[in-house]
Amino acid sequence: MTDGYLQIRKIAFSGPRKRSAVDFAAGVNVICGASDTGKSFLAESIDFMLGGSTLREIPEQIGYAQIDLELATSEDENWALTRAMAGGDFQLLDLNASEDAKPITLKQKHVHDNTDNLSGFLLASIGLLGKRVLRSSKKGTTQSLSFRNLARLVIVQEGEIQQPGSPFWGGQYTLKTAELATVKLLLTGVDDSGVIATTSATELDSSKQVELIDELLVDLNAEVSDLQEDEGQLAERVHKLNTSIEAQERSLALVQRQLDERVASRHAVFAEKSQIEMRLSEISELLARFDLLHEHYGVDTERLLAIQESGSMFAHFEQVSCPLCGAAPADQHRDEACEGDVEAIVQAASAEIIKIERLTAELADTVSELKEEAIQLSGELETKTQKYNEIDSDIRDTVSPEVGETRVAFTALIEERAGVQKALDLYERIKKLKERKQSLLQEDNQPDDKQQISAGVPESVSHSLSLKIESILRAWNFPGDCRVHFDNGSSDFVIDGKPRGSRGKGLRAITHAAVTLGLLEYCQENGLPHPGFVLLDSPLLAYFKPEGDEDLALQGSDLKERFYDYLVQHHARESQVIIVENQHPPSSVENKLSMTVFTRNPSEGRFGFL
Repeated sequence: MTDGYLQIRKIAFSGPRKRSAVDFAAGVNVICGASDTGKSFLAESIDFMLGGSTLREIPEQIGYAQIDLELATSEDENWALTRAMAGGDFQLLDLNASEDAKPITLKQKHVHDNTDNLSGFLLASIGLLGKRVLRSSKKGTTQSLSFRNLARLVIVQEGEIQQPGSPFWGGQYTLKTAELATVKLLLTGVDDSGVIATTSATELDSSKQVELIDELLVDLNAEVSDLQEDEGQLAERVHKLNTSIEAQERSLALVQRQLDERVASRHAVFAEKSQIEMRLSEISELLARFDLLHEHYGVDTERLLAIQESGSMFAHFEQVSCPLCGAAPADQHRDEACEGDVEAIVQAASAEIIKIERLTAELADTVSELKEEAIQLSGELETKTQKYNEIDSDIRDTVSPEVGETRVAFTALIEERAGVQKALDLYERIKKLKERKQSLLQEDNQPDDKQQISAGVPESVSHSLSLKIESILRAWNFPGDCRVHFDNGSSDFVIDGKPRGSRGKGLRAITHAAVTLGLLEYCQENGLPHPGFVLLDSPLLAYFKPEGDEDLALQGSDLKERFYDYLVQHHARESQVIIVENQHPPSSVENKLSMTVFTRNPSEGRFGFL
């Protein structure tokens, strides 16, 4: 059982005058967009920050000096790794520590069972520090497990994901035994530290090996004697814990779903409340403007009344002869319509007063309607506010604490199973050592070239892993019946009777992705060690660069949609999956994952990684 899992939170390039960063979240992360924008370089940079020796040079990196990688563990620890782009050792800073905390140096070179180097620090974080894996199946020699043994199983570059070789083996025969032994360690939780090297003319003979095994058995039996339960009781306890964990996981999913529903309800009520507040604000502004308009109507009415009254006064003046021309009153043409026609002006003013009075009445009706609407909306706002506060209080006081308590209980069960499994592993190691001892006693007289230790994955385990990969491929609607079995000869999988490596590069990429995800899920479901995250560069290659009829047939299927649906359903919280692709994920899942888009367009969005 692992002590914890890792997740990537951020990678950032920085220099004297510029900085470029990409954030990652728990669950599914997608880096997508146009070609030549630095997507694959981002994947390579993450590998470099996890112990890779060199980083490929690209023109865009000019001006950057160092890289920062932020990691989180399942134990709520947060760390920042800093490394020069030229390589070398690392600086490690505890992000949970105080602001004046100083970073420590981690060496680049791996040292067995020591945490002063990057590999040891990462292995300790996932419970694999001090493990050994077989290096030579013929001689039985072992080597210290390094995080680099694990990196190729979780960070799959574009060039690797489409290769015809095994996902578990890079193709170099000198490394095959160690690479397969690493996979066996992840799938069984048992390393090869108990393996004793075979003898030659200059090495220990079989009798010495038997003596060493006997010494190891004495130590292991002493540890077993301290246990309060025997192997059968421990196995039964693991079975019961697995049942409890499954039930608790369902409970966690249920309360998490309830929390998500309540949060969605709160968001909906908040949106409705905001709409009401916006309308009330709009009504308030309209009423202020209408008050000003009413004042203008009043001023206009007063002015027109003054004109009306002034014109009426002229009707009472005595008519006399014109002082200019001497015309008699009867000859002065007072009835003609002109600027001096006082009677016409008075009539016009009266008509305008009537018009303004009508507009004032209409304005009053409008103001009355707006005030009634404001009163109604104020009541609705009060109701919505009360409902929002009730939902928010329910989330804070009931649902959220319940989720936290359920998660704590789930974690406690996982940790308890880890302790029981660790104790059960002692019996497994004793069993293997006894088998090894018996084998040595039986093969003492055989030639050295026949004394070869098995380095492959046990058949029962490879069968279980094959069933897991079958379920993934079927969930993705992969073509065929999806019957999967592991071929020990090629160290690869055979799908529906056809070797995985013999298919087109698009199908090789998607099946490689299935194997990588299957390994992650198998380890997590069985409480086995694993880094806890995977990065897949171009798993849907058949949709971008098809090769042959098989890949073209895959283009017309719904595998892409099912691929992303599966990821968001199975890797939403406890694990992290990073997908690097040219094409965007389906719009139906975009709000369920974290997505970073590189547009290669200077005027739209983010151009590229650097």
